[in-house]
Amino acid sequence: MEFNDVINNRKSIRSFDPHKTVSDELIKKIITSAQRTPSWTNSQPWRVYVATGETLASIKSDHHERTQNKVKGNSDLAVIHRADWGQMMAENSRVWNTEISDYLGEAGLAAFSDLQMHLFNAPAVIYLTVERKVSPWMIYDMGAFSQSILLAASNEQVDTIPAYETAKYPDAIRKIVGIPDNEVIIGGIAMGYRSEGKINQFHAKRSPLDHFLTIKHKKRPRIN
Repeated sequence: MEFNDVINNRKSIRSFDPHKTVSDELIKKIITSAQRTPSWTNSQPWRVYVATGETLASIKSDHHERTQNKVKGNSDLAVIHRADWGQMMAENSRVWNTEISDYLGEAGLAAFSDLQMHLFNAPAVIYLTVERKVSPWMIYDMGAFSQSILLAASNEQVDTIPAYETAKYPDAIRKIVGIPDNEVIIGGIAMGYRSEGKINQFHAKRSPLDHFLTIKHKKRPRIN
């Protein structure tokens, strides 16, 4: 695919077709492409675990039960309340929540909540980890690696969504997948092929460039 097509085709899919699986060979091809991601001194801090089949079914079952019982999430990466977000981030999130609520309506939101409880019906989830001696720069590298996975998948016309929901209960993921205790679960990427569900027709808006982009040309005055 042309690069602009790869970028524009990629979107966060929140309803996958559970009957269309992604082959191991295609997953390996996507991860191989993502390996070209740059990292600090070529440290390549990432570890990758992919859950499919019965393994993922066990994760989904545990996730569904805990979510129904309103068990609080305890992801390895700390989260902060939205009230503590910066103004621009909070506003972008508010607009998104308002627009998707208006688009889906009450019944659609209930269906969306059910999809989240079932991890979007994804046939595969990629879990990304790093060793526990983690620095902010490693998190930066992991973000770049994640985006490479999303774009490599888009190039193969495979759909994805990076979502907190996938890494909400790391203790269960560790136990079921076999992730060592000395690795931090950075996050999860649900992967598969989009369904015909209404939620997949929703397109989130992007902020105008002048809301976040600054380009400086003028030289600073010389101080004698």
